[in-house]
Amino acid sequence: MHKEGGAHPNEQKGSTDTKPIVEASVPKMMIYPMSMHIGAPAEPIVEVGDQVKVGQMIAKEGGFVSAHVYSSVSGIVTAIESRLQAGGSEVESIIIKNDYMYTKAHPIITPGHSSEMSNKEIIDTIRKAGIVGMGGATFPAAIKLAPPEEKKLDTVILNGAECEPYSTSDHRVMLEYTNEVINGIDIVSSLYPDLKNIYLAIEDNKKDVKKAMEDATSGNEKVTVQELKAMYPQGSEKNLIKSLTGREIQAGELPADVHVVLLNVSSARAVYHACELGEPLIERVIFVSGSPVKNPQNLKVRIGTPVESVIEDCEGFSAIPGKILSGGPMMGKAINDLSVPVSKGMTAVSVLTRKQAQIEEPKDCIMCAECLHVCPVSLQPILISEAFERGDIEKQKN
Repeated sequence: MHKEGGAHPNEQKGSTDTKPIVEASVPKMMIYPMSMHIGAPAEPIVEVGDQVKVGQMIAKEGGFVSAHVYSSVSGIVTAIESRLQAGGSEVESIIIKNDYMYTKAHPIITPGHSSEMSNKEIIDTIRKAGIVGMGGATFPAAIKLAPPEEKKLDTVILNGAECEPYSTSDHRVMLEYTNEVINGIDIVSSLYPDLKNIYLAIEDNKKDVKKAMEDATSGNEKVTVQELKAMYPQGSEKNLIKSLTGREIQAGELPADVHVVLLNVSSARAVYHACELGEPLIERVIFVSGSPVKNPQNLKVRIGTPVESVIEDCEGFSAIPGKILSGGPMMGKAINDLSVPVSKGMTAVSVLTRKQAQIEEPKDCIMCAECLHVCPVSLQPILISEAFERGDIEKQKN
């Protein structure tokens, strides 16, 4: 199964797709931005000088659309100040000096009872854990998973497409934490009484993952492990939903409007950790890759770890980078300073050479129509470009 349109850029996954996940080292100073999610910034509930534990809430959600923040180390709060994050903006951040004792706070719920939880308890736990969309969108998961009752969700999709070049972290998570991911999807699926289908969407360049997922779900008739043609942007929300269900999301609509909820691989794993183990979101798996990286890796990193530390885990650079990105080369945000911390939504650190980072000068259209063939949502880029050059905003909208 594959959708119309799309492109197939050089995957460049070979440096990390077979490398097991490695525990990243933890530096002395950790940085926790208050805006690691879409919505209102979290509000600090600790003060400078406070002693904190691993898994202790250090900032509460700042509104309905927001998310709690937890410490991933034990130590002392040394500052609450503006710090740089990926993309170049400065946001209020909590700085914690790691004491390397890793003293743990109490679990957010009593572990081991996810099968006995009510729908409300599941959603409350997901909210309490500070879980957001971990594929990059960072929308608070508790809101996404609990749409109005009239939406009557009947389809759950696990997005394991991972179509960005270099990207291998979802691949390794599905392969190495298969049961955790499946259990997370099972917990989410239990929320919807009208559920008919669960799709596990995987690109056809992940044969090992397909087998692992099929083995893990062989007894569930509602589950389909769906192989998709490897192309970009196969993993985008709207395209994936159309490919799997035939349902089209119109402008201004959400997946719930077509009775679907879609969850990233790492988000599903985080749901399992919250509801079954009582653990808030304090770590995630990222890949660090690109030609200038000496030893590309898939790393399990504590949230708040500066990018500089994960680069050191990969033995540094063999050449001067042209650009460093949070995320993949297609959709990633520029990292202008290696002090930027790994956040909830940071899927990767992609390092490009100077040549790769160069943006080609736009060329005159020769009406080859290639843009029509590759457009994943059947637009007409030729007409959009012409309208842009004329300054015709209404034409671009339509």
